[in-house]
Amino acid sequence: MPTENERKDVQKAMAYDLLRILKQDSEKMYSTEELEKLIDAYIAGTQQ
Repeated sequence: MPTENERKDVQKAMAYDLLRILKQDSEKMYSTEELEKLIDAYIAGTQQ
Protein backbone atom coordinates (compact mmCIF):
# COMPACT_ATOMS: atom_id res chain seq x y z
CA MET A 1 0.00 0.00 0.00
CA PRO A 2 1.43 3.41 -0.96
CA THR A 3 2.40 5.86 1.75
CA GLU A 4 0.73 9.25 2.08
CA ASN A 5 3.76 10.94 0.49
CA GLU A 6 3.66 8.54 -2.46
CA ARG A 7 -0.05 9.26 -2.99
CA LYS A 8 0.63 13.00 -2.93
CA ASP A 9 3.44 12.57 -5.47
CA VAL A 10 1.13 10.62 -7.79
CA GLN A 11 -1.59 13.28 -7.47
CA LYS A 12 0.89 16.04 -8.28
CA ALA A 13 2.23 14.11 -11.27
CA MET A 14 -1.29 13.58 -12.59
CA ALA A 15 -2.11 17.27 -12.22
CA TYR A 16 1.12 18.21 -14.00
CA ASP A 17 0.41 15.76 -16.85
CA LEU A 18 -3.10 17.13 -17.31
CA LEU A 19 -1.84 20.73 -17.30
CA ARG A 20 0.68 19.88 -20.02
CA ILE A 21 -2.08 18.29 -22.11
CA LEU A 22 -4.33 21.33 -21.69
CA LYS A 23 -1.53 23.77 -22.52
CA GLN A 24 -0.71 22.02 -25.82
CA ASP A 25 -3.40 24.15 -27.46
CA SER A 26 -3.55 27.24 -25.26
CA GLU A 27 -6.21 28.89 -27.45
CA LYS A 28 -8.73 26.05 -27.03
CA MET A 29 -11.55 26.36 -24.52
CA TYR A 30 -12.74 23.08 -23.01
CA SER A 31 -16.30 22.31 -22.01
CA THR A 32 -17.02 20.40 -18.82
CA GLU A 33 -17.82 17.32 -20.88
CA GLU A 34 -14.52 17.56 -22.76
CA LEU A 35 -12.59 17.87 -19.52
CA GLU A 36 -14.40 14.86 -18.08
CA LYS A 37 -13.54 12.80 -21.18
CA LEU A 38 -9.93 13.93 -21.04
CA ILE A 39 -9.59 12.99 -17.37
CA ASP A 40 -11.36 9.65 -17.93
CA ALA A 41 -9.02 8.86 -20.85
CA TYR A 42 -5.98 9.81 -18.76
CA ILE A 43 -7.07 7.56 -15.88
CA ALA A 44 -7.89 4.66 -18.22
CA GLY A 45 -4.46 5.03 -19.84
CA THR A 46 -2.62 4.95 -16.50
CA GLN A 47 -4.39 1.76 -15.42
CA GLN A 48 -3.14 -0.27 -18.38
